[in-house]
Amino acid sequence: ASAAAAAAAAAAPEHLLRQAFLRALAAAVPQKPASLVNYRRMAVPAPSPERPLAAADQPGDQPLTTRALYAQVQRVLTSDTCVLAETGDSWFNTAKLSLPAGADYLIQMRYGSIGWSVGATLGYSLAAEAQGKRLLSFIGDGSFQVTAQDVSTMMRFGTAPVIFLVNNSGYAIEILIHDGPYNRIQNWDYTGLVKAMRHNGQGKLFTAHAATEGQLAEALQQAFSADKADHLAFIEVCVDTDDVSKELLEFGARVGHANSRKPNPQ
Repeated sequence: ASAAAAAAAAAAPEHLLRQAFLRALAAAVPQKPASLVNYRRMAVPAPSPERPLAAADQPGDQPLTTRALYAQVQRVLTSDTCVLAETGDSWFNTAKLSLPAGADYLIQMRYGSIGWSVGATLGYSLAAEAQGKRLLSFIGDGSFQVTAQDVSTMMRFGTAPVIFLVNNSGYAIEILIHDGPYNRIQNWDYTGLVKAMRHNGQGKLFTAHAATEGQLAEALQQAFSADKADHLAFIEVCVDTDDVSKELLEFGARVGHANSRKPNPQ
């Protein structure tokens, strides 16, 4: 029987043997779709029309992605909103938002100071609210851990920004520049921490945790409702560590290459 099988294999066309080999190989090795997922995320310009992004009245259980986050944020932007972006991928993702006329945009890119945005949110939200505007801040979890205590001062002074705590389990920008265990940080109970800052119920606060598109849609609906307009809204949004923009991938590669050059004594 083995001789007959060998004879049949020898007589089979080469392309059929190749197909059989590839099918057997695909069945034998574990799937690692990260590259395909990243390609589809960055190469496809918009979500599939067969699956529109979740709306507040149509909650979905799709895991939250960076694209879905900013697509939903785009819907709540008005001329009375301001956008503030922390150092990192928030630079590139917020730069793709289409701001209505009159909306403000604040970014600090020259120095790349990780953690600056929490204090900047405190100061800028006071100025924005004096003009009848509301600030939306996009802050990574690593950056937030540097200066988190300023949220307490925000509640003390009654500011009402909407803070999106982008939890991607580490310093994504640093991972792309030079990876190491120091870029993975201890995860916090972020909403619990902010609630603890509201001692004895002082300060108006709304918190939410969003790991799916539907949860984010519901959180946005509440944060921008009339009865929460004077609340500090803190929304923790959870995305995958590898869910970064192609601009950050290129930025990290270029900075990493520049950092690896030998010194040029002059």
